[in-house]
Amino acid sequence: FFFLMIRRPPRSTQSRSSAASDVYKRQVHGDLINQIFLIEMAQLISLIGAGSLGLVLMNTQGSKPECFVYRDDIGAFWGIKGYEEQVTEVGTHRGHLTWPHNKFLGTYDAGSVRRGFLVFARNCSNCHGMIYRKYDVLLDKAYKQLELAALVSNFTINPGHHHFKQYYYQEWDERDRVIQDRVYPTYMSQDEAKNANGGVWPTDFSKIRLRPGGINYIYNILTGYHYKPPAGLDTPKGKYFNPYFDHMIIGMPRQLYDGMLDYEDGTPASAPQMAYDVSNFINYMQRRTGGKKPDRMVKYYMIAAAFTLLLPFKYLKTRALFRNLLSVRWEMYAVRDGVYYNHFKTGARNSRAYQFKGKVWA
Repeated sequence: FFFLMIRRPPRSTQSRSSAASDVYKRQVHGDLINQIFLIEMAQLISLIGAGSLGLVLMNTQGSKPECFVYRDDIGAFWGIKGYEEQVTEVGTHRGHLTWPHNKFLGTYDAGSVRRGFLVFARNCSNCHGMIYRKYDVLLDKAYKQLELAALVSNFTINPGHHHFKQYYYQEWDERDRVIQDRVYPTYMSQDEAKNANGGVWPTDFSKIRLRPGGINYIYNILTGYHYKPPAGLDTPKGKYFNPYFDHMIIGMPRQLYDGMLDYEDGTPASAPQMAYDVSNFINYMQRRTGGKKPDRMVKYYMIAAAFTLLLPFKYLKTRALFRNLLSVRWEMYAVRDGVYYNHFKTGARNSRAYQFKGKVWA
């Protein structure tokens, strides 16, 4: 660039007699030098501008933010910036829990499902329900029929719960629940539920499996109340901070405390234990990930194993290699396609002809 600025145009090697032509060539060469100079200057100016912009951006990135938590980080399923020491990268795998039904050929822990229903019946069912599931899903896994019927009969059901049924199926009065009833919540309408819970409707657990995190989401919600809200996030009156809930502000207070109930099998009723049990129960009651999934997976594994074991036999059959094992001689002359009569199995085609297709015989 600087060489182009200071160097002079080359002298012409032509004779002095062509002076006019030499002057014209010097003018054209000078115009070319000026154009190159302008292009180089424009590139230099753009380079200096880009460098200055980069320095400005580097200085602004190091400035202190006004708020510790940003709006689009609140309740993010993939993590909360500046809050990773309390919420993991995906926000659902805290506690290093192993769920037995997620293992290979694993199934639900029957004792945990039984204890989880006890926690649900004595605590969670005061607000929540599962209107798409019935109590009899627990039969033969957590309870026998008579003991489940005795436990369910402690709760009543009102005709207001059946407001969506046809008129012919409406019931006359309040009655005790039976095992073929749906798991209705205490409230008979969303308005009644909102009036009793500060304007918040307790969610129905029938499809809670669809929320990101699945069973880990339930466990983390129940055990995530001990965190303190970060700087810049104000918890409204009547609400509570839980980093695993959407927007980290939840209307449900902490529900599980150590020793709040006694398990019949003698398991210590700590808060993490109760959260583990009720998470197992709620997930067991779900439709696709629930109690039928382990049996369904066993069927899938059996079908996959059968097809895998049949692969070598399929190879032998299609390649007709088993004929060699029986020492059947291959005819070493050309075999025509037609066998001139309708065979009951092969039709009017030779079963060996495809192996000699394209062969050249002397």
